[in-house]
Amino acid sequence: MLKISFLSSLFLVLFISSGIQIIAESNEDFIVNKIDHKVDFPNNISFIFEGFSEKKISDIKVNFKTGDRKALQYGYMDFNTDEENNVSGIMDFRISTQGGYIPPGSTINWHLIFYFDDGTQFISEDYEFIMLDTRFDNWEYLDGDNIRIYYRYSKSRAEKLLFECEQLLLTMSPIIDISSSENYKKIHLTLYNNYSEMLGAIRSKSKTSDRQLVTAGQAFDESSVVLVLAGKNDIGTSTHEIMHVLVGRKTEGSINLPLWLNEGLAEYANRDKTISYDLYLDWAIGTNQLKPLSQLRSFPGDPKLTLVAYGQSRSVINYLIDNFGETGMNVLLTNISKGQTIDESLINAYGFDLDTLDSYWRKSIGAGPYQLREESVVQAISNNEDSCRSNNLIFILPFLLYFSLKNVYRYI
Repeated sequence: MLKISFLSSLFLVLFISSGIQIIAESNEDFIVNKIDHKVDFPNNISFIFEGFSEKKISDIKVNFKTGDRKALQYGYMDFNTDEENNVSGIMDFRISTQGGYIPPGSTINWHLIFYFDDGTQFISEDYEFIMLDTRFDNWEYLDGDNIRIYYRYSKSRAEKLLFECEQLLLTMSPIIDISSSENYKKIHLTLYNNYSEMLGAIRSKSKTSDRQLVTAGQAFDESSVVLVLAGKNDIGTSTHEIMHVLVGRKTEGSINLPLWLNEGLAEYANRDKTISYDLYLDWAIGTNQLKPLSQLRSFPGDPKLTLVAYGQSRSVINYLIDNFGETGMNVLLTNISKGQTIDESLINAYGFDLDTLDSYWRKSIGAGPYQLREESVVQAISNNEDSCRSNNLIFILPFLLYFSLKNVYRYI
C-alpha cells in the first residue's frame, strides 16, 4: 500500500514527454493500493487502479508510450467509487487494430493522471514493462550488448542468432552510427518456433497477401522490435529485419526513405543471403523487366517482379558502397534524416541525382536504358503503408517461379 501524503500548501510541478505542464496539488487523503497492468495478447492491454480518495475524482487518464514512437497515446479509465470512497478503475487498450497495433517485445512506459472535481490533479510515478506474447508461457531471454532475444525451448538457436545479430551491428557501424548513444537502445527480437505460433503476432497486410505469402519476419523500427520465424533461414531473416530497425533509427523515420534503399540496405546486411535475387535480376536484365529506381518507392505485387525489385535494390546498394564506400552511404542516410529528398540527399552525398544513379548502375551491370513497357500493376507494397512503418520478411509459398525454385524469401 502506498499512501500519498503532502502538506496542503505544497504544489508539485511535473512535466510529461508531450511537453504539457501539469500541476498537481497535494492531497493527504489519497491512497494508492494498486497500480498494475495485464496483457492479453493479441487482444488488449488492461491498465488497472485500486485505491482510496476522499476527494471526488472526475477522471483517471492513462498516458503511455511504446518504444521509440514519438506520439504519446492515452485513454481514460472506467472507474467506480463506493460508499466508503474506495476507487477501482480499468482501461482496456486494443492492440489488435491496425492503427493501434503493438508488437510483442515492445517496451511500454506509462503513468496515471487523476483529475479531481476541485480542479487539482495527481500524477503517479512512471511504470515500465515489456509486453510479451501471453498466448505462450515459458518465455526466456538472452541479452547481448545491443540485442535481446526472447525464445521458448530453443536456447542454442537463440544463442546462434544473438551472435550473428551482434556481429551485424559491428559490421554495419560505419553506415548507421552504432556508436551514437541513442542508437544503442536495445532491440528486442522474439523468436517463434513455428508459423502457427507466429501467425497471431504478425501484422496482416491483406487477405490476398495472407493467402499467397507466409511471413517469416517482421520489423517495427519505432518500437525497436523484430519478430522472426525459427528455421534454416532465420539468420538471414533476423539480420535483414534488424537492419530495418537500424536504418529507421538512422533516418529518424523519414518519409523520404525510398523502399529500394531501405530493402537494399537490409539485404546488404543480410548475413545469410539467398542467390534467388541474383537469378531474377539476371532474368529481368534479359527481358527488360527492370523498373527505374524512381518507381521503386513501392514494389510490384507480382511475385516475380517483387523478387526482381529486391535483387535490383541489393545490387544498387552494392554499387554505391563498392564505388563510394560506407562513408558515402552514411552521409546519404544522414541527409535523408534531415528532411532532404532522395535527389537532394544523393547530390549532396555523391554529386548525382537518382536518374543519374540509375543510369550509372545499369551500365555497371550491362543493362540497357529503361524502356517504357505497357503493363498493369495489380498491387503495390509501400514503404510507408502504415503508421508503425513495419517491414516484413515474407516466405513465398510455392509458385510457378521462373527458375523453378521451391522456396523463395521476400523482404518488405
